[in-house]
Amino acid sequence: MGRIRKIYLSNRDYLAYLLDYREYIATLGYAQSTHLSRVFAAMEFLQWLIDNELENIQDVKPAHIKEYYKSLINRPSSRTDGVICSGYIQSHIRSIRLFFILLQEKMIIIKNPMSVLVFKIPKEKARPKPVLSISEVLELYRHTETLQERAFLSLCYGCGLRSMELTAINLEDLRLAENYIVIPHGKGNRKRFVPINQRIRNDIEQYILHERSMYLKNENQKYLFINILGERIRRYTFVRMLKKMIERTGNKEITKKGICPHHLRHSIATHLLEQGVGLEQVRNFLGHSKLESTEIYIGVSQKQLKQLLS
Repeated sequence: MGRIRKIYLSNRDYLAYLLDYREYIATLGYAQSTHLSRVFAAMEFLQWLIDNELENIQDVKPAHIKEYYKSLINRPSSRTDGVICSGYIQSHIRSIRLFFILLQEKMIIIKNPMSVLVFKIPKEKARPKPVLSISEVLELYRHTETLQERAFLSLCYGCGLRSMELTAINLEDLRLAENYIVIPHGKGNRKRFVPINQRIRNDIEQYILHERSMYLKNENQKYLFINILGERIRRYTFVRMLKKMIERTGNKEITKKGICPHHLRHSIATHLLEQGVGLEQVRNFLGHSKLESTEIYIGVSQKQLKQLLS
């Protein structure tokens, strides 16, 4: 699952707990990035305990965790002039809860100090997400130069796939004859089926027939998107691919929006809603577990939500 960041815990027991936690997280079906963030959060917490002379995990009380929480909400951000975002804090607290659950399951602690704590995560003002208009999306399509670029657009925009889903897709996930694609491990390890129309199907088929074969180093290669080395294309390559398409348009309005692949997913969700598709249908299309996630994601106000559900 990757190497632990180079923070060397001087407490051997804490290091052992951290390694147990890493194995525990790996069994829960999280994405690779989530594995790492969960472990990093526990590691930072354990280092804070050491820095505050709490060398025995049994001595950690709810009051100590409250102090750690205060340090989190006041921690300066490395990316902005303010403090770290509420999403990071929320993820951090969830990680520590899981960590103490494991310790209790392994009988390392008798009482879980997190079980009596409720944290009010500071709310942030929602930032408007960049959205391309339908005409701008069509402009991107007109400025594709390869079949791979066109297939990428059709899956990222036309199917609303997340970046991690796009990079992970294999040939066996394509059900082109039945006009859908299987996403076996979406966010939260949820499986879903994404419908495709004839245009998307054609874009994928043309890429597989005429371009993908040019990159093949092994006939048994299962990845859909492969690079010139015959390896799976990673997220940063798709980011560059989209950037080149945007540059070719010469459209300053598109450039100004700072679009990344994830914003194409946001755009199709917005367009579907604008065209009268029901919120529940959009939710299923995106693979959200909660309706609230869809509401936030596509920028629907509470008033609009009530209208849609009435």
